Amino acid sequence: MKYQTKIKWALISGMIGAICWIIGDVYVAGFEVNPADYPLFSKTYANQVDVGLATLMLEGSTNRLMFGALIAAMTATLFLPGVWLVYQYFKEKSKWYAVGTYYLLVISVMLMPLGHAVFYFTGEIYKTIYHTDPIAHPYLLQTAAGFQKAMYITWGTAIIIMLVTYLVFSVLVLMGKTSLPKWVGFISPLFLTIFQLPLKVILPSSALKGWLGAAAFNISYLIFFLLLWCFFRKNLQNEGLGS
Repeated sequence: MKYQTKIKWALISGMIGAICWIIGDVYVAGFEVNPADYPLFSKTYANQVDVGLATLMLEGSTNRLMFGALIAAMTATLFLPGVWLVYQYFKEKSKWYAVGTYYLLVISVMLMPLGHAVFYFTGEIYKTIYHTDPIAHPYLLQTAAGFQKAMYITWGTAIIIMLVTYLVFSVLVLMGKTSLPKWVGFISPLFLTIFQLPLKVILPSSALKGWLGAAAFNISYLIFFLLLWCFFRKNLQNEGLGS
């Protein structure tokens, strides 16, 4: 397979993965909720739960949350060719920083599915608490605390590794270690996500705000892959990229 063809399919794979994850984020966590509307959690159990998380998915049906969890978790491997595409922009691919960045991104992709899927179980247990008799709440709250802890560990670890690695990638771009223009260091998925934050402040409470809040990072990933493709096409026209 020609190198250009590999790049093309890596781009397509990464973009499809990002789109699937955007859909998954919207379905599993794309809600704009006022916790005050659910006094059981915002008042009665406020000291026992993360109120924002406990109320986030209460409005989602089981089928919606399940679909959101599965479409993302089952398509995470589509990001791997996209990560390989990022690696292709390093000038010296054998250097420790290039190899290290590549493998850290691979690890983050491997951790993503479980971290995302746990949102479904966490949402379902809090829905169960909300709709059951208070006599069952102590045990259910204990179970929910376990799900919540698992979510923080799995999702948090994946996100931290990914964000830190893209911060490192941005620094390497700014240092001239890649074939990308130095200013591209400010449009990595990390910075593209940061640039979206003002929208959460500006937008009024709405379904759109909930969708953007849930899918911000994967929207950034999609934009980033598109930008990489543009640079690759430009480089091919000018001088071509070496394999």
